[in-house]
Amino acid sequence: MVIKLVIAWWFPLTSDEAYFFLWGQYPDINYYDHPPMTGWVMSLFGLLGRHIFFSRLFAVITGLAIALGLYRLVRDGFGAPDKAKLITLCFLAAPLHMLSVLITTDTPLMLFTALSGFVLYFALGRQNDWWVLVSGVFWGLAILSKYFAGLLLVAVFCCLILQRERKWFRYLVLWVAGALPFVIFHLWANYQNCWTNILFNVVNRNKGVSWEISGLLTFALFQVYLSTPWLLYYLMKNVKAVRSGIQKGTNPFFYLYCIPILLLGIVALHHTGLHWALAFYPFLFGLLVHLPKVQINRIALFSLIFSIVHILPIVTVLALPVETFKEHAYYHDLVLCKYGDELYDKVKATYGANHVLATNGYYTSGAMTYHSHRHFAVFLDHSKHGRHDDKLTNYKELDGRDFLILWTLPIDEDYSPFFETVTKSEITLRQETFYVAIGKGFRYPAYRDLFLKKIDATWYTCPDFLPPGNCFFKDMYFP
Repeated sequence: MVIKLVIAWWFPLTSDEAYFFLWGQYPDINYYDHPPMTGWVMSLFGLLGRHIFFSRLFAVITGLAIALGLYRLVRDGFGAPDKAKLITLCFLAAPLHMLSVLITTDTPLMLFTALSGFVLYFALGRQNDWWVLVSGVFWGLAILSKYFAGLLLVAVFCCLILQRERKWFRYLVLWVAGALPFVIFHLWANYQNCWTNILFNVVNRNKGVSWEISGLLTFALFQVYLSTPWLLYYLMKNVKAVRSGIQKGTNPFFYLYCIPILLLGIVALHHTGLHWALAFYPFLFGLLVHLPKVQINRIALFSLIFSIVHILPIVTVLALPVETFKEHAYYHDLVLCKYGDELYDKVKATYGANHVLATNGYYTSGAMTYHSHRHFAVFLDHSKHGRHDDKLTNYKELDGRDFLILWTLPIDEDYSPFFETVTKSEITLRQETFYVAIGKGFRYPAYRDLFLKKIDATWYTCPDFLPPGNCFFKDMYFP
C-alpha cells in the first residue's frame, strides 16, 4: 500500500491521465472516446486536490476493494477461511495490482466488473433475486466505464446455461434489468452528442485495421505474463480439482474469466489491445480456492518477488535527474509531463499571457492545462483520438484573436491560411527544445472551410444505422 501511494505521488503525469484530467475539469454526461465514468471519477477525486495523486487514489481504492471482495468470496462464499488471506495476498502481490496506480478507463471498469461477478456468485449460491439485480447494477456501472464490459453479458449467459441453473432465464432478465437504466442513459447521452462513443469505438477506430495472426500471439503471450506463469502452472497442476469445482456448478469464475479472454483473443486478430483483458483478471483468482495452501503460498511469494523486480527499476528511474534521459527519443514528453509548470512560466515570461493558448495534440494540451491552470486548446489536429476539445473550444468565438501554439517537435504545419501573420520561434527547458508558433489575427472562416469541414465529414458523420440526433459540432459550425 505504501509503495503504491509513493508511486502514485511520484510518477509523472501520463498522456491518458492528462486527457482524462480535462474530462474531470469539465464534468459531462458524454465524452468523445469512452463512456463517462472515468471523467466522473476524475471530477470527484479532483475535489481533494488538483495534483494527479488525488485522482490516482481511485486506483488504489479499486485494488483494495477487489482484494476485500476476494477475501469475503473465499471466506464466506467458498467456506475456506484458511485460504482467504493467502488468495487475497496473491492478488495484492501480483504485478497488475502493485503497479496499477495510473487512472485510466480500465480502472473503474475493473472495479465494477469484479463487483458484478462477486455479487452474482453470492446471488446464485443463495438464490437471491435482489442480489442478482444488484450484480446487474454493477454491470451497468461497468458499461458506463468502457464497452468491453459487454463481454460479461456473454460470460454470464454461458455460465448460467453451462452450470444448468434452473432459473437461468429469470436471473438473466433480472441481471440485465439492473443494468438497463444505465444503458438507456448512455444511449440517450450519445444521441444528444453526435453518437461520439459509438462512432469512435465501433466505426472510426476500426478504419483501415487489418487481420494479423501476430496480434493473437502477442495477446496470448501477454495473458501468460499478466496472469504470471506460476499461477497458470499450479492451476494446470490441479486441473482435476479445478474442473470438479466447475462441473459441480460451485465456481462460475472459470467462465467469467475465460470466455471474455477467448473473445478478446479473437478480436486481437483484428486489433491488439494488451490492456483489454485487465477487467476480467480478478476472476482468475477465484479459481485458486481449489489449490492446496502450500501452492497458494508459493504463488503469493513468487508474485511478490516478480513485482519487486518491476518496482526497483521504476523507482530507480524516477529518482534519476530528468536530464539523464536527454538522448531518449521521447525526452520532450518526459520534460513536458514532469516540468510543464516550468515550461508554462517560461512561455508566459517570453511571449506574454494575452494569447489563446493551444497545442497540436490532445496529450500536450492536457498536460499543459494540468500544469498551467489555463486551458490549452487543440489546434488543427486531424487525429481520430482525443477529440474532446472539439466540445470545449468554439473557434467561431475566437475569430480575430492571437494564438500561441506550442509544439514538442519541429512545426510541420502551414498555419498561414488561418492567420494574418505567423512567426515561429524556439524555447529551451532542461536541455530540450520546444517550438512555438505565434499566429496573429485568427481567420475563423478559413479554419472552418479548410479544416473543420474535413473533421465533420470524417469523424462526425453518422452511419445510416444510427438515428440522427443532436450534435454539438454541427450546431457550432454548420447549423
